[in-house]
Amino acid sequence: MTGDRRVRGIGIAILAVGTSMLVACSAQPAVDLHSANAASGASRQTETRGSVDVSVLRVGFADFYAEKSPEALARKRPIVAAGIVDGWQQGPILESYPNGPLDYRIVLRVKITEPLKGVQGRKSIANNIVYIELDQGAVMRDDNLAPKDWKPIHPVSDFERAIPTGTPVLVFPRERPPHEEKVQNLGDALPANAELMTVHPQGLLFEDPALMKRRDEDISALVGAFEDIRQGGEAWGEAKSMRDMMDRLKRNGISGG
Repeated sequence: MTGDRRVRGIGIAILAVGTSMLVACSAQPAVDLHSANAASGASRQTETRGSVDVSVLRVGFADFYAEKSPEALARKRPIVAAGIVDGWQQGPILESYPNGPLDYRIVLRVKITEPLKGVQGRKSIANNIVYIELDQGAVMRDDNLAPKDWKPIHPVSDFERAIPTGTPVLVFPRERPPHEEKVQNLGDALPANAELMTVHPQGLLFEDPALMKRRDEDISALVGAFEDIRQGGEAWGEAKSMRDMMDRLKRNGISGG
């Protein structure tokens, strides 16, 4: 692909096989919990940490072709919008494989405050809120229960603590195609006509309030949800704040809502 480069995802989904902390993920192979956490931490050690905790979102492997700049990604996505986290809710619960654990999804609600592309008049966006479906991660194994009754390690409340309501966010979503897996439970209801959205691995950025206070250190306050924002190249690290990023997109013709 012209202008793209392939990046190997760094997230780890876990199925531990010890006797105490036991977890399972329907889509990934078994690995040791401690080793997985160590590997995941090592791969992110160059990132500057703030108050936004994206570790709850970095749960799955994802090789992808990285766009070399934010505007390159924006040109390929139907929707681009800035806003704030409006909250989190339970997403669809899917059947993974016969007699296996269920595949849980979490939904991030984004209240749009600045539409940049594809928002105005879009029927799938209700009340100016985008509903983004994300992987909820592994489930806790309990041998006293059937696998289908194992629950997620991270409930909805963990996501709210990690990335609280009001956190500035930039999204590059598109409407989600129908699930390939059987849907056992639709999760919390959406408003009429609203549709679930998905995002590219580079297409969900948060502005970290703690890092914003360190602007004098020339530290970017923008945090990639799934990968270090710089994985795509130098252009991604040039914007130091959400306002910087939106100004950059507008200068490159991504504006008008």
